[in-house]
Amino acid sequence: MTSSLTWLTSPDDVDGELRAELTACWRDVANAGGAVGFAQQLPVTADVVRPVLDATVEAPGARLLVARADGAVAGWLVLITNDEPVFAHWAWVKRVQTAVAHRGTGVARTLMTEVARSARDDLGLEWLRIEVRGGAGLEPFYERFGWQVVGSWPRAVAVTPDDRRDEVLMTLPLR
Repeated sequence: MTSSLTWLTSPDDVDGELRAELTACWRDVANAGGAVGFAQQLPVTADVVRPVLDATVEAPGARLLVARADGAVAGWLVLITNDEPVFAHWAWVKRVQTAVAHRGTGVARTLMTEVARSARDDLGLEWLRIEVRGGAGLEPFYERFGWQVVGSWPRAVAVTPDDRRDEVLMTLPLR
């Protein structure tokens, strides 16, 4: 079970030690078959993941939610808000992942519950969106939390040169 959740709202909040932990988590999740990117580079190394993590942390509007258990990163996700007034009522959820050692312990449920609560109560958002890799069986997980499939980009994800999957578009109404 998760012992703590922390929102990090500035790249300065994510120090070198935490970046190393997040990089290791992302590498391990990708290498264990998680649909979190790097599909054509597997097995992926920390050297490949690190610059992508840095870009993720430093993206405009990025807010990281980190779950810890027994002092270690148990999972994390990114919430990307919008500065443009016409889009400011919604945000993207990206990179949802549970550390391999913490799968099945409720970490993902805790992350998804908190991101919805914070987006609604703290940020006043009306809805969230996420894109998931088709064919990975992820839709039922998100649907348990009220997410709805609203469409897809056919064959948008090239898992391998011969394996093209839909990018499934999902939303979560918050009001």
